[in-house]
Amino acid sequence: MNQTMRISFVLILFSCVCSPTSVAQAHSLFIQHVIYLSSDELKGRGSGSNGILEAARYIEKQFKQIGLKPYSQQTYLQPVAIADPELRENNVIGWLQAAEETSRSLVFMALYDGLGVRTGGSEGDDVIFNGARDNATGVAALIELARRLAQRPTINHNIVFIATTLEEVNFGGSRQYVDSPLFPLHDISLVLNIDGFNVSGPRSDFFVMPRKGINMLNDIKRVALNLDWQYSPQEWVDVMNQRFDSAVMLSHGVPAITIWTGNTLKNGQPAPSVALGDIHSVEDEINEFWNWEGVDAHLSLYLAVANFYLEHPGTAKVTKPELFTVRLKDK
Repeated sequence: MNQTMRISFVLILFSCVCSPTSVAQAHSLFIQHVIYLSSDELKGRGSGSNGILEAARYIEKQFKQIGLKPYSQQTYLQPVAIADPELRENNVIGWLQAAEETSRSLVFMALYDGLGVRTGGSEGDDVIFNGARDNATGVAALIELARRLAQRPTINHNIVFIATTLEEVNFGGSRQYVDSPLFPLHDISLVLNIDGFNVSGPRSDFFVMPRKGINMLNDIKRVALNLDWQYSPQEWVDVMNQRFDSAVMLSHGVPAITIWTGNTLKNGQPAPSVALGDIHSVEDEINEFWNWEGVDAHLSLYLAVANFYLEHPGTAKVTKPELFTVRLKDK
């Protein structure tokens, strides 16, 4: 990110600070997370880098400030087993305890690792894969959803927040959680995966991944319609079945979804194309075309779906787990 752009976004951030419960402050906190996590300082949060360790510390600090319980005793870090013993990789996990003892949980999940720094190129070239859309925005949403839910009265579920590592390599973080979950997999009511988030501006349509192999789509459409969201399925989404951390959960029979917003404006007209910067490239960084005005509505949609399954535990099912068999990524 160039220095002028960084300064302008910092000014936006501090100009929005107001009362603790205001939408403006929620936006400013979201923006703050994205700015830091996608900054050149973290060098793309690549596997085994100092940048990914700093990102983990940042997320851990946020979870602690919000008041989430740590994953284990005094740590929010869940070590992730990897082949190279010299590398340290961790999921960052915090959770809210249910009002009464139960093994039932609802999970929010977002990857926080990135592709790091590319090799080669000419002197002066941009070599950092900042990973702003993929997935600093998703982690920002994870943190702010945790903040909102922590302010509510305790409920009948444990709510778990997981920032996963190694998604960009082999889904290592989500695999680790499946192997060592806080609460039994069969008692997870739903996993809400956040991989990318709306920074295109206000939208009126959304779609869900996956759209096949689950029984939840009609319920989600009804919940969303109450917030004036229109379901607009995309024909290409089926190719994404094995490309998210949620696929690891789904392949084990754990219901999981990712919610993306579409390309319809609030007035029903098609949205113009927005040059946000391609993911998995050095162009995936905050730019002047980003529009944060749709963030709160996207957060509210995730919360509404979560609320429904908190009130209807055990109703979400995976009907065809074989659709989600995860293969190692070819990077």
